[in-house]
Amino acid sequence: MNRHARLLLLFALSLPALPLQAKESPVEQALRCTKSTACPYFPEAYKRDRDFRDAFKDALKQAGIKRPRWVPDGVSGPVEPVVVGGAKMLFTNVCEPHNCGDHRLMLLYRVDSKSMAGLYISDADGKISKTFFGNPSQAEQDVLKKDERN
Repeated sequence: MNRHARLLLLFALSLPALPLQAKESPVEQALRCTKSTACPYFPEAYKRDRDFRDAFKDALKQAGIKRPRWVPDGVSGPVEPVVVGGAKMLFTNVCEPHNCGDHRLMLLYRVDSKSMAGLYISDADGKISKTFFGNPSQAEQDVLKKDERN
């Protein structure tokens, strides 16, 4: 075996010993962030974290709410850690581009149970509708309602 072949074989055999570094998920990143500017935003969490996305879709489906088409690319705030009723959660919001006042969602992701609660505000023919979904507790509703004014 020539020298190059031996080096290549040695290199190949050492690969399994090298640690594989998986890229941190947006949820993991959000749990660690301390400044809003360092936190991921809703579209990134929605597109890259399957548990986050599934929790969102399941909560809407259980409430009979059709996912708005703009959600994956909506305008959003950062996904930030909050404590609600002693439980660590992630809070974010997302709204329809160029129509945030009339079509928006405030969201709480329950990290431990991988479930989501939210408040959907929509305007149907000039009538504002506010719908909670994901069975939020009273404390969760208070957090979601607090942000609806922003």
